[in-house]
Amino acid sequence: MNLLTVDPSKLSQKEKIELVKESDGFLIDILEGEKIKGDLCLWECASLTHVPEGLKVGGCLNLYECTSLIHIPEGLEVGSLYLGKCTSLIHIPEGLEVEENLYLGGCTSLTHVPEGLKVGGDLDLRGCISLTHIPKGLKVGGDFYFYKCTSLAELPDDLDVKGEIHLPEHLKEYLPLTHPS
Repeated sequence: MNLLTVDPSKLSQKEKIELVKESDGFLIDILEGEKIKGDLCLWECASLTHVPEGLKVGGCLNLYECTSLIHIPEGLEVGSLYLGKCTSLIHIPEGLEVEENLYLGGCTSLTHVPEGLKVGGDLDLRGCISLTHIPKGLKVGGDFYFYKCTSLAELPDDLDVKGEIHLPEHLKEYLPLTHPS
């Protein structure tokens, strides 16, 4: 496909997704406002720096190892969100709601989890070595993982986790007394 002669408005959703993949994520903005019923897998798109505004993914948005990804926009709607090894990621919007799982393992530039984050399934923060802050009121419907978060010194006292909490020994003293561990 000759990229210089393509009119994105004439492409099907499937063709747009293929074009984004072929461009290594560079043409991600052609997905602005798209509503994708299933999964969207754009892993290892090294040129992808952001997610377009208004994108809705009913299934899993998989951006694993998109090493140039810097931020996630406000209003993103996803079933699950996989951002593992997005080593340049520094911003996740306040109030983000993920229906199922949120995987941030290996996001080495991420310094904080946003206020108002709600995760219906598991939250995985393993290897987020720059993470220094977990906000009060964090809600996780499944398990919560965060080994090797070497910059994190404490947990909020109102952490709301329905599943198991998997964390290093030095942080276990900060577990809320109300959690059934």
